[in-house]
Amino acid sequence: MRPALFIGILASLFVSCDPPDYIFEESRSFIGQPWVYPDSAVYRFNIKDTTRYYNLLLELDHGRNYPYENLYVRFETVFPDASVKSDVVSISLADETGAWYSDCRGRTCTFYLTLQEQAIFSNTGEYQIKVKPWMRSDTIEDVYRLAFRVERGDKRPKIKQ
Repeated sequence: MRPALFIGILASLFVSCDPPDYIFEESRSFIGQPWVYPDSAVYRFNIKDTTRYYNLLLELDHGRNYPYENLYVRFETVFPDASVKSDVVSISLADETGAWYSDCRGRTCTFYLTLQEQAIFSNTGEYQIKVKPWMRSDTIEDVYRLAFRVERGDKRPKIKQ
């Protein structure tokens, strides 16, 4: 194969694969320490464009020895007008046989969760997402990292009035 043709094919592969468009990405590490209630992982991000959809994504690293099938967390969203919405969510990490839903390599497993697809932010300004453990035990061992991402989605269709 000619080198120019090979380079052209390789370049088209890179151009055709759009990377995710994250407007926010931040991790909180718990390595060397347990995650203790009421300690919250707090993520602050700004929304400038209210005409788009956004995808809210969570990534969790845990050990293979994490002792539960799920992780209960309390999500608290603080809006730019200081109003607050709170939800308790059970994140299923394993099935009833103990097989992880996570991608496990070595001692660490990574679990990917889409919290919300095509989320709509009605107001510009700073938003906060607070995540705190909501388990029966105040000390959560074998959770190593919690990452939160906001991915820019498509433009929302205009509503005709």
